[in-house]
Amino acid sequence: MNNVATQEPVGLPDMKVSIRQVFGIDSDLQVPAYSEPDEHVPDIDPDYRFDRPTTLAILAGFAKNRRVIVTGYHGTGKSTHIEQVAARLNWPCVRVNLDSHISRIDLVGKDSIVVRDGKQVTEFRDGILPWALQHNIALVFDEYDAGRPDVMFVIQRVLEVSGRLTLLDQNKVIKPHPSFRLFSTANTVGLGDTTGLYHGTQQINQGQMDRWSIVTTLNYLPHDQEVNIVAAKTPQYDSDDGRKIISAMVALADLTRAGFIAGDISTVMSPRTVITWAENARIFGGDIGFAFRLTFLNKCDEVERSTLAEYYQRCFGKELPPSSGKGGKLH
Repeated sequence: MNNVATQEPVGLPDMKVSIRQVFGIDSDLQVPAYSEPDEHVPDIDPDYRFDRPTTLAILAGFAKNRRVIVTGYHGTGKSTHIEQVAARLNWPCVRVNLDSHISRIDLVGKDSIVVRDGKQVTEFRDGILPWALQHNIALVFDEYDAGRPDVMFVIQRVLEVSGRLTLLDQNKVIKPHPSFRLFSTANTVGLGDTTGLYHGTQQINQGQMDRWSIVTTLNYLPHDQEVNIVAAKTPQYDSDDGRKIISAMVALADLTRAGFIAGDISTVMSPRTVITWAENARIFGGDIGFAFRLTFLNKCDEVERSTLAEYYQRCFGKELPPSSGKGGKLH
């Protein structure tokens, strides 16, 4: 097997940025970055709040080519955190959700029939992994602990920093691009689901976990920080009364998260859900209860809705109104 795929390293970072200036972290560390974005660079969210330990872990992945896995409960913003770091570095970033529908063929590639010079010929088309491996791509595997075993063993081959990918079907060995980076997110830390909260997650081979050089945990935001984020995203609530409403919304979201962790409910409100709720309330003429039903409650199991109505009563000091939408003029 002597056919080694080689290419001149193009697309290397052409500048360095100060993490103090870009991320507001008190450190002299400078990180490689690109002066210009391309089509795979995520959009910057100017209101995004960075968690310091998680940001440092992700930056180490970019700067020192470390394999970083971000764990935490659903809705904490694990994937978004990686994307927002990549966005500020102008680093191309691609996410792949490792659900049960992703197969080894999707990851590695397959033979496809194409037409060349009027004739049908068979040629190998790279899957997402060989393609990303050969480019300056930050590849993010979401729901890493839900991946199928055959898929996980393919990924294990490239977890080494110098890991080459062997395509047996093609008699080819792919050498990683110098600026290829690998990240993943997971609800568990590779030990399987011991809480019963995440059906479908599996234990990760310990030999594979050892190849992830950095593991960081991202928790839910502190209450006041989340209020500030929602307020920044919904300027129509930029008043004392408006912030009180947002604070109550975030308090309700906090209760759903505690209830989710305790196993009382199976759906949780993320910061994005709270922002959507606030926006929808504005659309429906300030009808907070009606917007809550349409934004979140109707997504939940019917047997859990009484619990959520109780959360609403606790946070807003009044019963959740019936689903009438009265008074909800469109704005």
